[in-house]
Amino acid sequence: MRIKSMITGSVLATAISVLAAPASAISIDITITNIAPAGGVYLTPVWVGFHNGSFDSYDGGTASAPELEALAEDGDTAPISGVFGANGTLVATATAQTGTRVQDTLGGLLAPGGTVTQRFQVDLNSANRYLSYASMVLPSSDYYIANGNPLAHDLLTLLAGGSTSFFIGAPNGGVNDAGTEVNDFATSAGNPLFGIPGGQSGPNQGANENGVNANVVGDPYGGFANQPVGGVASSLDFNSYDNGIARVDIAVAPVPGSVVLMASAFAGAGFIARRRMAKQA
Repeated sequence: MRIKSMITGSVLATAISVLAAPASAISIDITITNIAPAGGVYLTPVWVGFHNGSFDSYDGGTASAPELEALAEDGDTAPISGVFGANGTLVATATAQTGTRVQDTLGGLLAPGGTVTQRFQVDLNSANRYLSYASMVLPSSDYYIANGNPLAHDLLTLLAGGSTSFFIGAPNGGVNDAGTEVNDFATSAGNPLFGIPGGQSGPNQGANENGVNANVVGDPYGGFANQPVGGVASSLDFNSYDNGIARVDIAVAPVPGSVVLMASAFAGAGFIARRRMAKQA
């Protein structure tokens, strides 16, 4: 009986240790929701990456790297994924990376009201502590959203309450212009989604702007060439949205029910064993 009790106690301790282990390596759910109003802007598939704080996607007032240009002009996440996966950086001043980083591209086009969720296994104490994201805004020639500050989203905040949220593209300044392509409805991407004539029919079609990264302020589409007859719908004015274009929700993934049931069963077995031992004493 003593041997059986020792085995049961050992298994119980193992189960409890799994449930109570330090949350340095955990599963988290990332949910991105397009909160633009009906008829508002779309987002291309959103790229997300987890790193140690040194992956800097862009700096305001500087020219865009080719990887960022591909995303901002065409919604193409492959180049930025390649740089991220190869421990490269988009900005030359970023420091060296260490450890294995985690990344993925979430879903397809994200229409107003659309949402996408992905689960990631991350190590919050080293290589995966900080979150970066990037996506093209449609319609546009080279508008995008991304966090220029690599330390802006520290996932250690999850340890305090288990979840956190933030908005992307706050009014007047949350969306960037990559400065790589002249703003022109004749070659902009996403036109068919909004009934705008013309538009891009292949990658990298617009005229080179040779500009720099800058926030989009005021009327986002007022300076575009080849304005459509009747103008652009007011619902596309993302600088007038109350909370920006998107909301990001981050939550520690729930413990699988099977693990909870296993721990409960072990706890019950341990309790029964202790009662039997007490009666035989």
